[in-house]
Amino acid sequence: MLDFVVALSRQMIVSGANLERVELAADKILVSYGMTDISIFLLSTHMSVSARGTDGTYASRQITIPASGIHLARLRQLNRLSYDVCRAVPDPATLRDLLTEAEDVKEYPDGVILLGQVIGMLCLCFLFSGSWRDGVCVALITVILHFVTQLLSRPALNRIITNFLLMFLATCLAIFGVYIGFADHFSSVVITITMLILPGIPLVNAVRNLICDHEINGLLQILKVAFETLSLALGTVAALELFGRWIAW
Repeated sequence: MLDFVVALSRQMIVSGANLERVELAADKILVSYGMTDISIFLLSTHMSVSARGTDGTYASRQITIPASGIHLARLRQLNRLSYDVCRAVPDPATLRDLLTEAEDVKEYPDGVILLGQVIGMLCLCFLFSGSWRDGVCVALITVILHFVTQLLSRPALNRIITNFLLMFLATCLAIFGVYIGFADHFSSVVITITMLILPGIPLVNAVRNLICDHEINGLLQILKVAFETLSLALGTVAALELFGRWIAW
């Protein structure tokens, strides 16, 4: 049971779950199977859980958790599994198979994901008073950043460094686009692209942790989000310092 709980918790956090939700799910599952004296210590990078079984035996598990991302489809399946396990209390021997099934979700082709990003960025560009030429520029920058992000993921760079490089490149491309007359409004293009890289869901999770009795996790996550956001600003500033004289901004 503890092996299943830590495996489920790990996958939920990696998929973008809030720590308060993960801790609640783990506790409910163990209670559903009659375990007592449950103790759960959870960070975004580490989990420790111990409990006493129905035969009076104590056991514990500790795992490290890799860097989390956002995979809402998988997270939805894992959340549903946690509810189903608490309600149906299936044979513990089948739990590993159930977890494997929940992790198996439809993966969209890379082209579909890129198309969704482009459409979303176009809508934001027009929302930020961008012209149709700004929209074309945003679409091209979005495509370039998509492939550059995949390239930067291979050496597994820190997210702060990745954000700086992506925003520096995006700002340079926006400056160049305005300079050659391909785009009209530099600010509309840059603000729109920032929305593509901005860590929105991690910020929401950080605030929720802060107000749901996970103050340490919340503070650490807010600091992480703050540095990742600051790196975006530094990337823009660095590009403007180098090439800002080409345009009026």
